[in-house]
Amino acid sequence: MDESSFNLMHEAWIPVTMLADGSQQEMSLLETLLQSESIRSIDGDIPLQRFTLTRLLIAVMYGLFPQGCSPQDWNDLFKCGPGDADVAEGIREYCNSVSHRFDLFDRSEPFYQVAGLHTAKNEVSGLERLVLDVPSGEPMFTTRIGSGLQSMSAAEAARWLVATQAYDASGIKSGAVGDCRVKGGKGYPIGVGWCGHLGGLLIEGSNLWQTLMLNFVGKSVLSNDDPGVDWTDDKPIWEREQPSEKATTGFEQDIESVANTRYFHGPATLLTWQSRRIRLAHQGTTVTGVLICNGDRLKPQNANPFEMMTGWRRSEAQQKALKRPLVYMPRKHDPDRALWRGLPTLTARQDTVNGGKKSDYLRPYSLKWLTKAGKESIPVRLHAFGIEYGNQEAVVDSAVDDILDINLVVVTSNDPKMKQMLEEAVKVADQGVMALRNLASDIALAEGVPSDPVRQKVGEIGYAAFDRSFRRWVTNIDNDQHPDQFYVQWSTIAKQLLLRLSKDYLSHISAQAIVGRKTVKLNPKSGEMQERYQSAAWADVRFRKALNSIFSAGDPEQTVDVKSMSSDVEEE
Repeated sequence: MDESSFNLMHEAWIPVTMLADGSQQEMSLLETLLQSESIRSIDGDIPLQRFTLTRLLIAVMYGLFPQGCSPQDWNDLFKCGPGDADVAEGIREYCNSVSHRFDLFDRSEPFYQVAGLHTAKNEVSGLERLVLDVPSGEPMFTTRIGSGLQSMSAAEAARWLVATQAYDASGIKSGAVGDCRVKGGKGYPIGVGWCGHLGGLLIEGSNLWQTLMLNFVGKSVLSNDDPGVDWTDDKPIWEREQPSEKATTGFEQDIESVANTRYFHGPATLLTWQSRRIRLAHQGTTVTGVLICNGDRLKPQNANPFEMMTGWRRSEAQQKALKRPLVYMPRKHDPDRALWRGLPTLTARQDTVNGGKKSDYLRPYSLKWLTKAGKESIPVRLHAFGIEYGNQEAVVDSAVDDILDINLVVVTSNDPKMKQMLEEAVKVADQGVMALRNLASDIALAEGVPSDPVRQKVGEIGYAAFDRSFRRWVTNIDNDQHPDQFYVQWSTIAKQLLLRLSKDYLSHISAQAIVGRKTVKLNPKSGEMQERYQSAAWADVRFRKALNSIFSAGDPEQTVDVKSMSSDVEEE
């Protein structure tokens, strides 16, 4: 009988980048926590593993400090860190007390697995089922090809195990013997892993300890907007009874119970949610195969007071379908929309509602906590993570990995002018790109060629340029005393950028666009056909008129209708 052991609490398996010299190492879970002030960040085989491994470490923090800390205790813990002897001793004592649940190959309680899990035919799958970046049937697009998928080290398998529990795609799974949900030897779809529902947001500090603390939320974050929310039964999976091949009573959510909050329990529970039942096949400490079956089904409707690391949106469709007056869904990231364009929805004033009306959007509770804890004016990195699934969520199509460096005051300030300023700054960029697209349309009309291709290309160029400029500008916002001054600064940057982009575009147009041509179009107001002479000069005048309207007053409260000055081709 194989007596192999690989205890994640004490064996090296977590990839880290050190703060002092940028060197990369692998550390045990305990060592990672104890040295977290000297570590810049968690790494991984793919970017998503930074999110999943950091969530695992945060869950350990909830084991050490159940239900989090008070704001005062949190600030004290943030400052002293594991360099403090008492904190370090507390971490050691807790980790050692639960270390028996962190052995990857334990015969009765293997980490994040089910001992003895098997199918009626006792088959296991290849390791491609464990590796998230292997598209189904497309092995040439993965970082793990050929013999690399025949086996892997225990350290790498552990990283993929944590990621699979978080992000595994839906679809038919192997049917575990003993699971009453299995039909015909198959486990039918129960949905994606818990993190697959989220638009994950990790707040990163200057070292790993700060990162863990910035995402470690205390129960006092809950307010009158969270009636009846209870975290008293919240604990990470290693403090609960070891899962079996069956669905766990009190955790498996049936279809009729969607949006019933009693299944969520609290942040530690969701950080370590067992979406799948898994067993790693191994020879010694080399992993050679995997069996993945269905775990505990859980849908994210109304989980906002329990899941701290995603934004939320109100869903009228879900309210109607579930016949509930209020349903919030995770606000997933759009792969085609940069994180900075959604920055206003992360500000403190986003939580404000008027006249008893519930907000259409909620920012992550991690940011609400930082406002409550009074943590301001430190540089942080907002790191967005997510997955786009395809084909009924049965395959992974693409992943989101975006960052934005800001000062924390940008998203913790209670000054309403901060949110307003950011909204207008993003709006200026959107309106400016629209004006650029309309310029391209006018030039296309003057040339007598289709406008859609050039509108798309110019839009991509415009947003790429704004992406660089906005990221540089927003890092300079280090206080909330004079948001109007930051807005004026951004207006100057944005206008100069648009003028440069338009000049560059006009320098490459054809002779036909310069000469121009007559066009005839229906005037929608008069109902009559109208002649117009389209030329590059005319297009440039319209573009500059649009810019003058966008930037006329330099006032965040002024709204501009760029479409009223657009070409005949309007923005979709």
